[in-house]
Parts: sequence; C-alpha cells; structure tokens
Amino acid sequence: MAAGNAVWGIDIGQCALKALKLRLAGEGQVEAVAFDLIEHPKLLSQPDAEPDELVRAALEKFASRNDWQGDRFVLGVPGQQTFARFCKMPPVEQKKIPDLVKFEASQQIPFDIEDVVWDYQAFSAEDSPDLEVGIFAMRKDLIRKQIELLGEVGISPAIVQTIPSALYNFSRFELPDGEDGTAAVIINVGAQNTDLVVVEPNSAWTRNIPLGGNAFTEALVRAFKLSFAKAESLKRTAAASKYARQVFQAMRPVFAELVAEIQRSIGFYSSTHREVELKRVIVLGNAFRLPGLQKYLENNLTIAGGVVRLEKFGRVVPSATINAPQFTENILTFGAAYGLALQGLGLARISASLLPSELARVALWHRKRPLFIATAACLGLAALLPFTRSFLDSQALASPETTTAERTAQQLIAEAERYRDEYQKVQTNTGTPEQSIVKLLELRKNKDLLPQLLAAVHAALPAGNPALQRAETPEELQSVVESGQLPRTQRGQFLVENVKITYVDDVDNFVVPSAVAAAPGAPAPRQTAGTGRVGRTMEVGGPIDQATPGPRAPTGRKRDASRTAAGFLVEVRGRLLFGESIGAAIQFVTEQMYGNIRTELTRDELGFFLPEEDPSKPAGQSLPRPQVQQLARVGAGPRPRGIRTGAFDLDGPSAAAGQPGDLRDPITGENTSTDWSVAFSFKVKIGEKPAAKDEQAEKSDKPRP
Repeated sequence: MAAGNAVWGIDIGQCALKALKLRLAGEGQVEAVAFDLIEHPKLLSQPDAEPDELVRAALEKFASRNDWQGDRFVLGVPGQQTFARFCKMPPVEQKKIPDLVKFEASQQIPFDIEDVVWDYQAFSAEDSPDLEVGIFAMRKDLIRKQIELLGEVGISPAIVQTIPSALYNFSRFELPDGEDGTAAVIINVGAQNTDLVVVEPNSAWTRNIPLGGNAFTEALVRAFKLSFAKAESLKRTAAASKYARQVFQAMRPVFAELVAEIQRSIGFYSSTHREVELKRVIVLGNAFRLPGLQKYLENNLTIAGGVVRLEKFGRVVPSATINAPQFTENILTFGAAYGLALQGLGLARISASLLPSELARVALWHRKRPLFIATAACLGLAALLPFTRSFLDSQALASPETTTAERTAQQLIAEAERYRDEYQKVQTNTGTPEQSIVKLLELRKNKDLLPQLLAAVHAALPAGNPALQRAETPEELQSVVESGQLPRTQRGQFLVENVKITYVDDVDNFVVPSAVAAAPGAPAPRQTAGTGRVGRTMEVGGPIDQATPGPRAPTGRKRDASRTAAGFLVEVRGRLLFGESIGAAIQFVTEQMYGNIRTELTRDELGFFLPEEDPSKPAGQSLPRPQVQQLARVGAGPRPRGIRTGAFDLDGPSAAAGQPGDLRDPITGENTSTDWSVAFSFKVKIGEKPAAKDEQAEKSDKPRP
C-alpha cells in the first residue's frame, strides 16, 4: 500500500469506541495520523442499556468529527464472540493444505459450517517442516450486525479481525522478536472480559477470561451500596480518595479471582507447551491504571521477565497525535486498534479476515463505485459525440455560409490541380533546377569558417596585466591607471581596430604583401612576386588599406593545379600598449601574439589551419613569422630618425616638430603617443591539417622559388 493511504483500526468495546488511524512512514515505522476515544453513556452489558443504539450513536459521533473519506477500515470483533483454535498439521503438499484445513475446521468449529464465517492462518518456521494452523470463526449474524451499524454512517470495512489476533499482530510489530522456544504473554483487561494471548515467533495461543474491569466496579457497588455510575467514578479516582484503603480492600477478592484465572491459563499452556519458556508479561487495558493490580499480578506469577505495563508505542513516529494528553492517558486501551490498523497496512503476521465474501464484494463495490460512475459518464459522453457532430454538420450545411465554403473549396481544388500539372512538368525537366540548387548549396559551403576565424584571432589576443583584467568598469580601469604602478608601455595589451579577411584561391602560392614604412606617410614598399588570385574580402572594424594581390610570378613555370588550395589572408590592425623600443614591440607581435594565434589554430575540426613553414626560409626558424605591414608610434613624424632596417626603426621613433603630442585615451585620459600602431597579416588554409606523413611528403614535393 502506498504511504499516502491511511487505515483506521476500529475497536468497539463494552465501555468505549477506540479508533486509531495509521499510515506508513518508512524505515519500519508507522505514523499515527489521528485517534478517537468515544465512551458510551452506559456499558453495553448493563441491563437497561440499548447496545445497538449506543454503538450507533458512537459511530455517528466518530463519522461527524473525523476526516475519514477515502480511508480504509479494519473492524475488530470481541474475542468472546469468536472461535479460535490452533492445531498442528501433518506434513503434506502445499496445495493440499486448504482442503486439510477445511476438514479440520468442520471438525473443530462448534456450529454449522454454513452459519459461520471462518478463515485460517498458517504458521511455520523457515528451517522447520512443522506447520501450525490457527482457525478463526464467527457467526454470520453477529458480523452482519456490526457491519450494518458501520454502513449506516457510510463506512464499509475492508477487513474484520478478532481482537486477540489484533493483539498478536500488535505485539509482533511493536515488541522485539523473541527467540525460538520463548514466548511473551499479552493480558488485555477489558470492561467485560480479559484476553490472554501467548505470542510465539511462529505460533500463538489465546484464551478469553470472562472477568474484566466491570467486576471491580460491581464489587464497589456491593460493598458501598452505590449506583453503578458512582462506583465506576470511585474506582477511577481510588488512588486519590481518602477512602483508598477501604476501596482496595473491597476490590481485593476480584484481584485474587482475576490473577487465579490468569495463573490457570498460563499453567495450562505451559503443561501443553513444555518446550516454550515464557519470558515476560505485557499488560494492557485501563484496569491496570488501578494502583496495586500490576504489582499484585507480578507477585503471583513466576515469570522471569516480570510484568511490564506499556507506556508508549516505540515504532510510531513521534507526532502531535501520540503526544496528545487524551492519547497518552489511555494508551493502554489502543493496543487492539493499533494491531487492526497494522493489518490494513499489510504489516500484520495474521492476515486472516472474517469479512463474509458477499459483504466483501459489496465493500469493494463501494470503494470502486466512483470509478464506475466516472467510466459510465465518459462512455455516455463518447456515445453522444457522433450524434452531436452529425447534428452540427447538418446545421452548418443548411446555413448561407455553406455556399461560400463550397466556392472556396472549388478554388482550392483548381489551384491544387494547377500545382499538380506544374509538378509533372518539373519532373520531366530536372537538369536546370538541379544545377541551380547545387549553386545555391555551394553558397552555404564553409559559411561557418569566418566566424570561427574571427573567434580564433580574438582568443589569441594577449591577456594583458592581471590588474587590468580585473577592472570591469571605466571607473575601475581609471583607478588602476591613476595608481601609477602600471606604465602604459608595460601593459601588454593589443587593442584591435580592424580585421580584414581576404579569400585566396591558391593560398600555397600566394605571397603576402611586404611591410610598409614604419611611420605614416612613408612611401609604400614594392610588392614581392606572387601567384595567388585574390577573391572576395570581408572587413571587420574601421577602414583598412585594400590588400593588393601580388603579380603573377615572372618565372614562366607552369602552375601545378594539383597542389593548389583555397585559403584566407588575414590582416589585423590595432594599437599595441607594450615596449619602449621597436625591437620589443616587434618581438611581442611576432612571438607572443602570433604564438597565441598558432596555438589557437592547431585545434582540431576548425575547418582551416596554418600552412607549414616555407622551406626556402633560412634554417633555424621553426615557426613561421607573420608579415608585419606597419609598426610605428601613434602620432610619429613622417620619417623616423635613426638606423632603419627594412621598414622598422630599431632605435625607436621620436616625435618630429609640429606633430601632435597630446593624443588622449578617451577612457583614462592618458597620452597615447607611446602606443604602437601595428598592422600584420598571416595566411590560413581551408581544410583539415594533413597527417605528419602527408605533410612531409607535401614539403618534399613543394617547388622552391
């Protein structure tokens, strides 16, 4: 059963109705959700009492003040109204046990088998072939009366169990399991009778003693000439009464008689079960709230474990329910209701039920009736839908909108036929459309290369000083700069102004344009020869000089079409905040920045890669260098002074007269004349980088200029 489903155990006694609602709580525990204790105005056994009316009134009160809709109910019936026998079965096949038990029941039950409801429970140990069977029976008319009273308030019990069996289930769940060959005795003193249950690990034995709490009350009635109600009140308050000695003296004969009956019952069990040792006695029932009864019983019973009065339920999750004062004061009376609810939760050792089969079907019907009603409603609705749809369709066809809808349908049919004719024509001439489709698909080829190439360039930018990386706002950046601990020429930043990507159909033979003058205004250097053809160009950022492809090589050698490969010329322009001299700036660009670019472009599945070093270059240059087109101070004069090598001023430029010397950073306000204006380029090849063997072969086959 799911943990969310709750079960009520209902024990209707001579003095009161006891009810306990449990549900599973996990880890071998249960949760007490609710309880109720409704005392009858009179004892059901009093001569002037109407038992049915008293029980009916208690049930109506229970149903009115408890939330029980959707819960299951297990009803307990008194032990004195039931028959119970425990007997050993001969070793037979498992399938023959029901027939053998039925024969035994017909011999043991002292009523016509047709007039009773009976069931059985088999007890056996895993390592023993012995089988013991408990047979339980009750007259049908007594059960029907109990169930009819519950039915008047809308309650249908799912299980009917005897109170002694419920006490056995309670003991096996709540108290620690005993060892084989040992047993515990449960004594439950009710108002009219006392149930004695011997609890073994794999067996049970019960006896009903016709002596209970009312016998103590009647002794007080005879001794003090009181009414039954006053005597009952005196019994309950005897401990605090100033006449306590006289009260207990009047009840002493009943003490002796009850203990004598218990001794006789235990003695009989011990004589027939000599192999079983009785370990302890657990007492239940409010009669044991009388001072002295527990002690008197313990002094007269020779059981090693003594007499234990139950003070709490150990396997019930602590909650406000079990901590309520009314529950704790009357906990001795809830043992049977506890055991009944455990059987409803599937946690009981004895699972037999005395609910008549015809009444069980009625109870099952009551539980499933809402489902049947819902199913019938759904079926009725489903049956009405076709008729409703047909009626609506007929109404729609008779409306003026039908003509308009029909006209629209005819137009749609004509248009569909036209599309069908055109489709058939296209099927006969697929060449031209197929070529157009192929061309359109070629436009989408490698469309993701440019974003990846741009991402690689930006990922290769130097990280710069950590203090600058931590600055997330202009104010934080201004604070770092004003601290004076980070000169502009030591920041290691490269600020991208422009990225230009030019498609080249033969990147292997394309020669990157050589460097221009290191300062603005210097004459452009001559172009080196090359054979690649420049295609479309994509430019990101501000304006940049249009890259001019090199002229065809004048060597006259034929171009080897088998070794041509498409690629890109990538030109990057920006400002470098690093280096006091041009040599340091060149080294930063060619080693750190280009080293980062080379690292980024060695990742797999980019769709492009850096070509290998040209074998014509001098030996010792293990990594190809970028082609630097420009490197000069921001705001430098038209001609730098000092020794020039190629396009670079190795001594560092100095500002000429008349040149602007106060170019301010828009964020920090710093003078930017120490920044380097840098433009460099490199080539990438489309495709995946070949394996090492293939690359070596390609190098050996590559013609030298």
